[in-house]
Amino acid sequence: MSESGVNNTLLKQQNRGLVLKLIATGECSSRIELSQKTGLAKMTVTYIVNEFLENGTLEEREKVQIEGKGRNPIQLCISSGAPKLLGINVYRERCTVILCDLRLNVLKKSAFSITKENAADLLPNIFEAVDKVLDSFPEENIYGIGIGAIGPVDILQGKILEPPNFYGLHDLELKKEIENRYSMPVFFDGESNCAAITEKYYGNGSDCRDFIYLDLANGVGAGLVVNGKLYANASGMICELGHTSIDWQGIPCGCGNRGCLERYISSNVIERQLRETAGEEKTFREFCLEMDEAVRRRETEGAGFTEREEKLHGVFCEMADKLACGLTSFANGLNPQKIIVGHEGYWIPKLYLRQAEIQVNRRRIARKYRNIGIVKSYFKSEATVFGCTGALLTAVFEGSLF
Repeated sequence: MSESGVNNTLLKQQNRGLVLKLIATGECSSRIELSQKTGLAKMTVTYIVNEFLENGTLEEREKVQIEGKGRNPIQLCISSGAPKLLGINVYRERCTVILCDLRLNVLKKSAFSITKENAADLLPNIFEAVDKVLDSFPEENIYGIGIGAIGPVDILQGKILEPPNFYGLHDLELKKEIENRYSMPVFFDGESNCAAITEKYYGNGSDCRDFIYLDLANGVGAGLVVNGKLYANASGMICELGHTSIDWQGIPCGCGNRGCLERYISSNVIERQLRETAGEEKTFREFCLEMDEAVRRRETEGAGFTEREEKLHGVFCEMADKLACGLTSFANGLNPQKIIVGHEGYWIPKLYLRQAEIQVNRRRIARKYRNIGIVKSYFKSEATVFGCTGALLTAVFEGSLF
């Protein structure tokens, strides 16, 4: 229960944010739909919509009818002149800066690799990338800057703490540095949290209130949406699914623990195993696409796996079992409606995600009552790139920036 009341000004801001969110995410496109969805009086909805029309955030367009006669209905849309979103995604090997509209259409992208050689220049390189994007659209009105960063992070301080295998970088006060350079609001969160809330607003989490977003790449992260809200606690720390131990005497991890999930199923770990098995220097994604095609042939043409494919199949099956082991504990604790897999995990053939799904639902305690599906990210392998605006989007949709 909230410990503080809601004054009229805050309530008006929240209503504005809610109306904008429903239009931006495509849930509503008319005043009637907005009134029905929100429970707000028609007069209140009209007042908010008219305000957005006047300041150029919204516009009205005729919706072309394919069938039927009569006048085309008018729908509410995000205007091309509406304020934009700037996002910064900082991951282990790459930093990406994007400028996008409220429909998440990317207008400009700038990215650079993060390596051992240039890690010390991370902040200047971020400034250069942001400046490049802003210089391309000097006249645009921008709500603010969202940052989605590699964890562990301290959300309250806007700080990247000490990620394993991050070239010795630690205690980076990224939010403070960005705020000091740019005269606009800055919002910070872990990249998996950002991806999760963006899946909730626009993606494959929009149809449920409880889900786990699994970020599988060179490391394993997770964002949790619980009862329709991004899970957060008073510590400012985020969920670290990748450092759930599945073997207390297992492989040592850079975090100081043993048997951490990411030491067994990260894309770089599986890539190395697949290369050793195949004797070929392909990427994780290329091996995934190869096995996807092999699975398709087997299912549609009845063709069996080749000897090589059988060996690769064994690596993927073991990965799926270990993934299920890690997810089962979280599923028992959170009872999500679904699990969404993104980043490099998007490329895993559906056969193996289905195998993990079956194992999770066999092992979880409430298996008789509800099935938990495992699906791929709506944003394919770029959920964390689109999601870097997630913390900023939340501020907009909660009315904090009006």
